[in-house]
Amino acid sequence: MRKFQRAAWILAAVVAMAGLQGCLVTKVVTVPVKVAYGVGKLAVKGTAAAVRAVVPDDDKKAQKPATPDDTSPQDQPAKP
Repeated sequence: MRKFQRAAWILAAVVAMAGLQGCLVTKVVTVPVKVAYGVGKLAVKGTAAAVRAVVPDDDKKAQKPATPDDTSPQDQPAKP
């Protein structure tokens, strides 16, 4: 009976270790992929920001002319 219990424990341990190997393999594969994705994403964002900073943007609307409400107090005549 004692040998049966010991064999059952060993079998349970082997089954548990075999089950955990799937998790280990998944982590070994996915972690480098996630790191590479993050680094690539950061590089693309940085490059896009640098290009946007250097290349002029022609899509902006033309600035509207100043209206009388937009004049500064220095441009208005002094009141007597």
